[in-house]
Amino acid sequence: GFVHLDCAYSYGNEKDVGDVLEQFFKDAKLKREELFISSKLWSSFHAKDDVIKACQESISNLKVDYLDLYILHWPITIASGHNNLFCSDDVKLGYNRERIAECWRAMEDLVEKGLVKAIGTSNISITKMERLLQTARIIPAVNQVECHAYLQQEKLVQYGRSKGIAVAAYRSLGIPNPGMEMPVLLEDPVVCHIAQKHFVTPAQVLLAFGIASGLATCSHKNQE
Repeated sequence: GFVHLDCAYSYGNEKDVGDVLEQFFKDAKLKREELFISSKLWSSFHAKDDVIKACQESISNLKVDYLDLYILHWPITIASGHNNLFCSDDVKLGYNRERIAECWRAMEDLVEKGLVKAIGTSNISITKMERLLQTARIIPAVNQVECHAYLQQEKLVQYGRSKGIAVAAYRSLGIPNPGMEMPVLLEDPVVCHIAQKHFVTPAQVLLAFGIASGLATCSHKNQE
């Protein structure tokens, strides 16, 4: 019953997803218009001329004609050829408001060219969003951020709603990265109690929490 595919260049699996989609379309199990497919512009492609190339590559890999949503993955830029934010300092270009504004203008061109239906942001703060809106022709349709019961992002969510920007929550199950000494939300006593009371899983409780909060809710790619 899920129809939203939340993809990204940096996930490294768009070709695999595209192969599955191609077969589903061929077998008439799905129509393109029945799916909402998003992808994300990686941080090494923020230069104006790189934006359209990166978008076209994702579209080609996914074997579709357009994307429903294309997201600026991070407002932080890294040097070309690097696919990991945890890289050495010499390839980190960091945040620059003029560079991001130019990148956003190139993303706006994607909408005008019909390659994407909407554009959005991810991992961007209120301050950086305010700066972006000063020059943006198209207001981001969505801002995708980490958001769950332990990190509810109330100010950011309220700000987005005041600007007409939907907030999408990732890592909704709250699972930290391996090696992080943090409480595991799926094992939280309150969450487990609610799950037992309603004969559902803790994951279902947490996803329902996000939906009830008015968020587009999805898990992290490592939580599947």
